[in-house]
Amino acid sequence: MKTFKKIAAQGEIMIERIGPLPKDRATPKGYTPLPAENGVLIVGHSETGHHHCVNAKHGSVAVMDGPPEGMRILRLLVEQATPIEHLRPTDTHASIMLEPGEYNLRIAREYDPYEKLARQVAD
Repeated sequence: MKTFKKIAAQGEIMIERIGPLPKDRATPKGYTPLPAENGVLIVGHSETGHHHCVNAKHGSVAVMDGPPEGMRILRLLVEQATPIEHLRPTDTHASIMLEPGEYNLRIAREYDPYEKLARQVAD
């Protein structure tokens, strides 16, 4: 399992540690809480079902309501050390341990000049 201090990546997800857990853990204005699915918080959706997930018992995620075109920005609060895991049996990205604290997650985007639009990178 990988560890990091400030910035890491798992597939199309860029993970930035902001700092320790904030005293005010309320969902910030302009964000919507991400509901858990089968006990996990899916921070990176995969078109094949091989999602990037965090254990819902160990933290909470809020999704920015109006990010720039093609982007997805998330705020992750980790209450108890937990890995971000890629749910795929083969050719998987290594798990990355997240220590308690506040994180900013960004899903990479790409620009399609033929369709003239920005969209999320698919993993």
